[in-house]
Amino acid sequence: MEKLSVICKWFVLGFLALLTLRGLMVDNIEIGHVGVRRSNVGGVAEQDLEPGWRLEVLGLHKIVELPSTYQFLDFTGAEALEIRTKDNNIVTLDISVPYRISPGHAYEIVEAGNHVEDGSGGFRFQRLTRETTIGVLREHLADLQSSDFYDTDRRAKVSDRTLELLNERLDPLHVEANAILIRSVFFPPAYEKQLMQIQLNAQNKLLDVHTH
Repeated sequence: MEKLSVICKWFVLGFLALLTLRGLMVDNIEIGHVGVRRSNVGGVAEQDLEPGWRLEVLGLHKIVELPSTYQFLDFTGAEALEIRTKDNNIVTLDISVPYRISPGHAYEIVEAGNHVEDGSGGFRFQRLTRETTIGVLREHLADLQSSDFYDTDRRAKVSDRTLELLNERLDPLHVEANAILIRSVFFPPAYEKQLMQIQLNAQNKLLDVHTH
């Protein structure tokens, strides 16, 4: 019985030692994240780490985890974008822009120091992405006339071109946007009323043509 007690004691001690060793040398990268190993000796390793158990020696390594899934920039409600159109009207747009860290480039975000958290509760690269996106949207969606926002083909063409330019600007940040989703368009009430009258006049003309 005494021998069995000693074996059990050593088994528990060995198990606790393994747990301690794992805590000192291994980190678990969660699903939906990408890891970047940073060494106090060699700096940032130029390789992104997939989810799973990864070597992290306490005092020597630090694994930085960043989101690998698509994030959303939502410009809605009080944060909806106001843009002056080419024909000098003010339009309010509800827009969403899905984006993600460019695959294989998370380590470059860490090298640039943009992985640190800032006062907004997110990472610095997320704040920079938002600021860059706002600037590009304001600049290039202003190429649309007021009526273009109701023309699906014209709006899609400008949105696609704006997405290309946006990704050119986001490339140095090592992120990529997937789409520019214009969900709602609001004009000042006076213009909305004028637009409704124009549409009504157009419909009346069509009715006159068919009745005659």
